[in-house]
Amino acid sequence: MNSKHVTFGILTAIILAGVGFGVNYLWDKRFGPTAASSTDCALAQELIDKAQTPPSDATEAESWEQQIRQVRYTRFENDGISTEVGRYVYWSRVKATGAAERPRAGELDEITELAVGHCEDSGVDLRIPKLAF
Repeated sequence: MNSKHVTFGILTAIILAGVGFGVNYLWDKRFGPTAASSTDCALAQELIDKAQTPPSDATEAESWEQQIRQVRYTRFENDGISTEVGRYVYWSRVKATGAAERPRAGELDEITELAVGHCEDSGVDLRIPKLAF
């Protein structure tokens, strides 16, 4: 093999790696979690902590969830983290009340992954306890 082929191969690999990195970066920016502020992420942690103790009575649990929803709709700026907190609270309520509904396979992991992704650069490390059904 001559040196021109080796140089061409190395240059091609570098260009392809750069293109791959750029495409991945743009894909994450377009379709990945949006960046939430530290204020939103701190509020998310507060609501996730509150979601650990939902009432077991269905009527009380519905009211409890609506109170959290009101906080979400009035205080969050980032809709993405608000949505994931809402999904987590919903499943926490379902579990506490003993309702027959169950999340689809992987849904709870998806909620955690997206919520953490929204807060990745906020300086707040979300701690989201697993919900076992």
